[in-house]
This record gives sequence, C-alpha cells and structure tokens, in this order.
Amino acid sequence: MGTPRVIYSIGVTFAGGGIGSIAYRDVRALHAHHMLHRLLCGSYRPTEIPGPLIRAWGWPSRLLRVLALYDKRRFIAYIHAVLYDIWAARHVRAADIFHGWGNFSLRSLERARGAGALTLVTRASAHPLYEDALLRREYARWGLTFRQPQGLLRRAVREIEEADYVLIPSPYVRDTFLRHGVPEEKLVQIPFGVDTRRFHPPEKRDSSPFRVLFLGQIGVRKGVPYLLEAWRRLGWRDAELWLVGRVEAGFGRVLARYRDMPGLRLRPYHPDPADLFRRAHVFAFPTITEGSALVTYEALASGLPVVTTFNAGSLVRDGQEGYIIPLRDVDMLAAKLDRLRRDDTLREEMARRARRRVEPYTWTRYGETLVHWISEILLRPEKLA
Repeated sequence: MGTPRVIYSIGVTFAGGGIGSIAYRDVRALHAHHMLHRLLCGSYRPTEIPGPLIRAWGWPSRLLRVLALYDKRRFIAYIHAVLYDIWAARHVRAADIFHGWGNFSLRSLERARGAGALTLVTRASAHPLYEDALLRREYARWGLTFRQPQGLLRRAVREIEEADYVLIPSPYVRDTFLRHGVPEEKLVQIPFGVDTRRFHPPEKRDSSPFRVLFLGQIGVRKGVPYLLEAWRRLGWRDAELWLVGRVEAGFGRVLARYRDMPGLRLRPYHPDPADLFRRAHVFAFPTITEGSALVTYEALASGLPVVTTFNAGSLVRDGQEGYIIPLRDVDMLAAKLDRLRRDDTLREEMARRARRRVEPYTWTRYGETLVHWISEILLRPEKLA
C-alpha cells in the first residue's frame, strides 16, 4: 500500500500547553512522513503544519474552554467535548487511520470506522473508571469532593471500547487498563519525550539553600498534601520548598494549614520552568495519578533526582535516578528527601544518572515510534484481508 493517510483530532489548542503540546509532536512526525491527511482541532497556534491541512472549530471552542475554567462541576468541559466531537465528525473523510484524543472523539471514531479507517484513541492518563474511583476516595480523605460529570466518564469508557487501539504512555496506565478488562493487544505503549536542549543541568548548581521543587497544579490529585506534611515533619529552617503552579479550587483551606512553614515558597506561575529546574536540587512529585507526567521527564533532563510514585508513570527507577515511594507515605517521602539532602555524593550521582536516563527519550524518538507503529499496523495480514 502507499503512504498511510491519517486524520488527527484534538479538541483543545493544538501546539498549546499540556496535551496540545503532545499533539503537536504527533502531528509534526506525521507531517514529516507525509502521512497527515487532515488535522482537526479546537483552535491552533501557528506551526510548520500547513494551513490547508488544518480545520479548527475556532471561537466556540475558545469561549467554552475559558468558561470551563470557572466551572467546578466540569459540566461545561463535558459540553465542550460533546459539541467539538459533533463538529469534528462532520470533517472526517476517507482515510487509513483516525487518531483522536480521549473525551473528544466518540462520534468521530464511529464515523471514521464507518468509512473504513482503523481507529486509534490517545489516553494520556489512567483508565477513566480506575482514575475516577481513586480520586473520589482521595478527595474525600481531605474533606473535598471530586467532581466529574458521569456523562464524560461514560463517554471516555465508550471511546476505549469503540477504538481499535488505545495509545498510552506508561506501565502504570497499562496496569489500570488491564485491571478494567481492556485486552493487552489493544494497547499501544509509547513513552513521551522531552526537549533535552531546553531542559539541561546547569554548569554549576548553587550549593545553598537546599531546594526541593514541585511543579504542577497545587492540589489533591498531585499529592501536594503529603509533600506539605513531609516538609512540616522535616522541620528544616535553612531549606526551601518551592510549589509552583495554580492552586486547585477548594484546596486553599488545606493549604492554609501549612502556609507559615519555614522555607515554603508559593508561586502561581513562572515563565521559564527550565530555569526553575536548574535552581533546584531535588524534584518531588508524590502524585496520586497521572499518565506519564511530563514534568518528571523535564526534571530528569535537568539533572535532578526525582522522588515520585509509580502512579506518575515516570522513567524513574527506584534507587537509580531517584526514588519511587508508595502512595500517601509521608514518612517515606520525608526520609528520602532527608537522605538526598544529607548525602551530596548520592545526590550528585543520581543527578548524573537522571540525565543519562532521559537522553534517549527525545520528542523525535517519540514521533518516529508512532509513525513506525502506524506503518506496521497497516501491513498486518488481518488489516489487508
């Protein structure tokens, strides 16, 4: 067969932050190999992708996403996903592959399969049912409510059922899908990547004060309460804990218990995260659930030992580039931070290993792996029959 034709769909800003940046890496690789047939998106930032290949929903998508920022119940996000998918399905044409993002693709998947395309959906986080149950329990532990429209949850599950394949980023995500009965042969696991030129160790790292960095949404999902409690137990007065990110709605009352701790620094935003990594000594990310947190790749590339959980879906190997600690284990978290502070030799060796570990995981490798898989899957005998 000739060059595969791929329709790619994502309901957020293409080449924006978060999943929009991951989508850009996918599409850039598809375009470089002349596979991109059409890009469907909520909106987009200009890139090397030619305008004639792009269809964007435009201002309705931008408006709904802005409104969704103020909707604690996430109902507007659900409405946005449904309406985007209705719009996108109208632009699905004959192709070999339809590649859509989870929550935004149910109707489009059905339309593409009807037109004879093989379908692939990306889930950059744990299985939706597993994640929903885990977060409901976790939020309840802190007297908060995890809000997610049941319609959005049902939609996500149906997309997984309808798609021929599901693209996932880590062993953690794989485990959660297998627990919920998704056949292993349906899962395509490709780790994410990192820009190793932008994120790199400093020529010389400041020796003091000792800094622990957290970068992400400051809230329950990322395990921030356990990091704060570990910092309180350590009782350091000559070290700093930097929490950089937007405070989750409703989390303020939990955060208030710790605001007066020595060394705690709260920042809602920093224009250059690479600079933050170079100014820290350790990256702490005791998250409850992710897919494969990009910040852990960036920390490793910046030469930082990483203390995190298996649920971060990171590349970190316990005792090699940092530590993998159990969920909610404050004592273990505090002990590992204390060890990394006290043992300069260990910390420096882990820093060197961290950089070496992540160097092969470039975004170029990520895109090439996806392109190779698409080419291979279309040549399987059952697809040619």
